[in-house]
Amino acid sequence: MKNESCERYLDDPDANASHLETCEECRALFAPADVPVKGSLVSVDALPMAAWEGASHRSWPLAIAGGAAVLFSAVVLFVVAGIAPLTGLFRSLTASIPSADLILNASRLVGNGLQHAPLSWQLAIGAGFIAVNTVFFLLLRRAPRGIDV
Repeated sequence: MKNESCERYLDDPDANASHLETCEECRALFAPADVPVKGSLVSVDALPMAAWEGASHRSWPLAIAGGAAVLFSAVVLFVVAGIAPLTGLFRSLTASIPSADLILNASRLVGNGLQHAPLSWQLAIGAGFIAVNTVFFLLLRRAPRGIDV
């Protein structure tokens, strides 16, 4: 019998509000606490700003420390391998950059492919470009301080 009345309360709490007076378990779970709640709303201007809103905390020291640690470990590995550190760093950087000829050929191939693509593909690519940039623009917009939106 207890489970049946509890289920009725869970189905429609407003219609079965008297159930809380008789069931100790449901009263412990669902009854409002006897803690007074302040009636004032939170002032958004009183809250601290988030990091992306111009707050003073920045994570740049962590990024710089991580980059310095990677650079230091690369120098140590080049020394252990018997390669001059500056020569090793220069060769590793130049090896990771593709040649200008490769970039030009790839861009020509992509451009020709887009020009000769079906019209439906071209329209889909254009619509996707506009949609993605619209979403980015809307995400970057922020209401000025002191104006409720």
